[in-house]
Amino acid sequence: MARFTFVRFVIPLISALAFGASNNLLYAGENEPSATMEQLAEKLPESGEIYLGLFNQEQPDGFMRLGWHHDDGDLQIYDRTMMPSMEIFETMEATVSAEDFTPELVSIHFYRGSAIMQIDAALESLKVKGERQVFRPGAPADVHPIERDTPQAVMLRAVTFLLPLVMSQEPGTSLAYDWYAPMGHAVQSVTLTARDGGTVETPAGTFDTVCYELRGGSPENDIYVSRGPDPRIVRIDVLGQPLQFLALAAAK
Repeated sequence: MARFTFVRFVIPLISALAFGASNNLLYAGENEPSATMEQLAEKLPESGEIYLGLFNQEQPDGFMRLGWHHDDGDLQIYDRTMMPSMEIFETMEATVSAEDFTPELVSIHFYRGSAIMQIDAALESLKVKGERQVFRPGAPADVHPIERDTPQAVMLRAVTFLLPLVMSQEPGTSLAYDWYAPMGHAVQSVTLTARDGGTVETPAGTFDTVCYELRGGSPENDIYVSRGPDPRIVRIDVLGQPLQFLALAAAK
């Protein structure tokens, strides 16, 4: 299996699950004050977890578990994603600043069939540097260095799925920024824009929602968040693909 086969399979999966903002501002309308990344980071709870079931053509096919916790000025983020029908399991650990989400370290282990891909990278001084390794039984490791320039302030892709928890729910609120996606080793300009999401039905129940449209990445997503003082991500659609993540009922 070629190295690029991993990227082709994993990007649709991870994007549905995580800085150089073009302006690093959140716009809530012409007459609304803007919020900085520092203000958004301050609103994020000390710890939390997003746990959603993955549905492939409306059939259960895995899960997404994205969580975070504060640790001595840093925000430790983890991701666990599984899609059994494609023999995929991915784990991610990342460290970003708890003050403004500035990324520091990211480590990914991606398993597909008998092969494993490992990515370790550090982000600092407008650069990302690290290493990508692919391991297959009976074969030497396929090792490639990772290095590229980044914008002045770049956000890790995984952080995108935390932002709807702290953004304004006012329709038209929009956030524009650049992200670094480690699996594809790519920097992309994206936007998150709020609109009314209507009523969403999930295995966990029915929710009145705000939809945050994620545009500019590949593929794009619609992220549905429950309204109210304790927002919760209850659904993520992968546009152009038969994949959807839904909140699950609590175990009895």
